Amino acid sequence: MNTSPAIKTNIELTKRRTSVIRRFAIRRVAGTATIFGLLAAIESIAQSIGIILAYPDPAARAKVIYGLASNPALGLFYGNMHTDIISPGGYMAYRIMPIMILVLSIWAMLFITKMLRGQEENGNWELLLSGRSSARNSTTDIIMGSGVGLVIIFTLTALALIIGGHSSRFAMPIGGSLIYSLLLATGALIGVAVGALTSQLASTRRKAVIYGLTIIIFMFAIRSIGNAVAGLNWIKNLSLFGWLDKVNPYNNAPVYGWLWLTLAVTILVIGLVIWLSGRRDMGSSLIADQDTSKPKLSLLNSQLGFSFKQLRNIFIGWLIASLSFVAVIVSIDKTVAKTITGSGGLTKTFSNLTGNPYARIEVAYLSAAGYFIVITLIFMIAASLGHIRNEESSGRIDNFIAGGISRLKWLTSRLGVIMIATGSIYLLASLIDYFLAKAQGIDVGFNDLIFGGINILGPVAFILGLGLLIYGILPRHLNTIIYAVVGWSFTIDIIAAALKLNSYFADSSIFKHMALVPAATPDWHTFEVLIGLALLMSVTGIWLFNRRDLVLE
Repeated sequence: MNTSPAIKTNIELTKRRTSVIRRFAIRRVAGTATIFGLLAAIESIAQSIGIILAYPDPAARAKVIYGLASNPALGLFYGNMHTDIISPGGYMAYRIMPIMILVLSIWAMLFITKMLRGQEENGNWELLLSGRSSARNSTTDIIMGSGVGLVIIFTLTALALIIGGHSSRFAMPIGGSLIYSLLLATGALIGVAVGALTSQLASTRRKAVIYGLTIIIFMFAIRSIGNAVAGLNWIKNLSLFGWLDKVNPYNNAPVYGWLWLTLAVTILVIGLVIWLSGRRDMGSSLIADQDTSKPKLSLLNSQLGFSFKQLRNIFIGWLIASLSFVAVIVSIDKTVAKTITGSGGLTKTFSNLTGNPYARIEVAYLSAAGYFIVITLIFMIAASLGHIRNEESSGRIDNFIAGGISRLKWLTSRLGVIMIATGSIYLLASLIDYFLAKAQGIDVGFNDLIFGGINILGPVAFILGLGLLIYGILPRHLNTIIYAVVGWSFTIDIIAAALKLNSYFADSSIFKHMALVPAATPDWHTFEVLIGLALLMSVTGIWLFNRRDLVLE
C-alpha cells in the first residue's frame, strides 16, 4: 500500500519537529554537563591518586582509612564499608562517590525542571506545542536530549579513571571504572526522573524544585542514616541512593543487581512521567493550586523586603547546608586528629590546605570548616544570581519596571539582600564552629576565629562581583561561567592539597587567596585586593545591566 504524499509530508514534519526539540535540549545540557563531568572526573581521580601518594604502604594506608571509617559520623557523607576500601578505587568509591552522586542528581533535577515546568511556566512550552509535536512527544524529546548530558558525564569520568588508573601503581580495573562512571551517571538519571516527576506535580518551577530537593535530600538522608547508625543498615534498602551505595564497583564481587534495579525503577518513573504529560492540560498540574488563598502581604512594603521574600528559600537551604557541614566537621575533629597524628601524608595535606605547616592537626582540621563555609556561600550566591537572571529571562521584571521601579533599584535591592544573607550565614556558621570546638577542648580564640575569619569572605565577594559583571555582559551564560570558575578553583585546590603544582596553576584557584583561620594568620592585604576587584566588577556589571536591553530566555 502506497503512502500518500500528504501523509509522508506530515511524518517528515513531525520527525523534524522532534529533532529540533531534542537538539534544543542537547544544546542546553551540553555545556553544564561537560563542566560537571570534568568536575566528577578530576575529583574522583584526585582522591585515588592522593591517597596512594600520601600512603604508599598498604599497612599504613589501612590504618588511617579504617581509623577514619570507624567514626560513624563520616557515614553521613562517605560510602559503604567493604573489603577493598584501602585500594585506590575502593577508597575513591568510599570517599567521593556518594557526594558526587548527590551533586549530580541535584544538578540534573534543577536542569530538567527548568526545561519542563520552567518552559511551561514561561510560555515557551506553548511554542513547542504549536506545531505537530504533542506534549507527550515533547516531554520525551526533552528527556532524551537531556540524556546526552548523562552520556557526557559517563564518558569523561570513565576516560579519566581508565587513563589515570592504567599505571600499575594505582591498578584500577577497567570494569570497576566503567561501573563507577555508570553509578555517577545513574545518580544524574535519578535527578532527571525526580525533576521530571515534580514538573508534572507542581504548578510552578519553584515548587517543582522544592519538591525535587525534598525527595532527593530525603533519599540521601535515609542512606546516610543507614551508614551512620548501628543496626539501621537495612534502612538503605528504602532509598535509591542506598541501592547505589551497595554496588561497591571496585570490590572483588560487585553487587550489580542493585545498579540494575535502580536503573529499572528510574526508567519506570520516567515512563510514568511521559504518560502523565499527555494526560493533563498545558499549564495545569497534578497537585492543583487553590483557586483562592489568603493574601500574604508581609515584606511587600519595600523592594528590600520583597527581594528577601523571593530569595529566602535559597538562603534557608544554604544556611542549613552550611551549619550541617560545619557541625559534622567540627564534631569529628578529635577523632580525625587522633587517627592521623604521626601520619605524614594526611597531615601534610591539611597543612597544604591551611597554608601553615606548623599548625596542630586538630586546629588545621578545624580550619577546614571555614573552607566549606566559603563553598556553601559561593553556591548560595550562584543560586541567587541565577534566580535574578530567571526573573529577567521569564519577563517578570517587567512587572516592576512598569510599576515605576527603576532597573537599578530592582537589582541593587536584591544585591543588598544577598550581602546581608551572606554575612549572617557566615556569622552563624562561625559561632557554631567556635562553640563546638570549645566543647571538645580545642584551644581557639574567639577573635581569631570570628573576626579573623572574615578574610575568607574575600573569594565570596570576588565571585559575587564576577557574577554581576557577567550578568551585565553575557546574562545567558551567567550560570555556566560561574560554575566553571568555581569548579576549576575547587579542583585545583584539592589537587594542590595532595600534589605539588606549579604556582601559576595553584594561584588560579580563587580559594588559594584566603587564609583559613585559626590555623593561618589572616591575609588582610589579599582580602583588600579581592574586595577592591569585587567592587570594581560589581559597579561595572550594574552599570552595564542598566544600559543594556533586557534579555529573555
